[in-house]
Amino acid sequence: MGDGPAISHDSPMEATIAAEDAFGYSCLGPNTVPTVKRLADLEPRTLALMHGPAHVGDGGRWLRELAKSYAERLAATV
Repeated sequence: MGDGPAISHDSPMEATIAAEDAFGYSCLGPNTVPTVKRLADLEPRTLALMHGPAHVGDGGRWLRELAKSYAERLAATV
């Protein structure tokens, strides 16, 4: 693995939202927010990122934060 930790207990959402601001990598559509909310309802304890550490903690809360950010982005485009 890279130089960083393999496991983090910090929220990954600040970096995730910043990356979305910088790169616009998500394909946001009408199903994005409901899908992320359904994932949050599963109350995951670990979120594994493709190019970073696994984040252990309140994954449901983190995903709801992401869903809120996506909803705000979608509302701004209407």
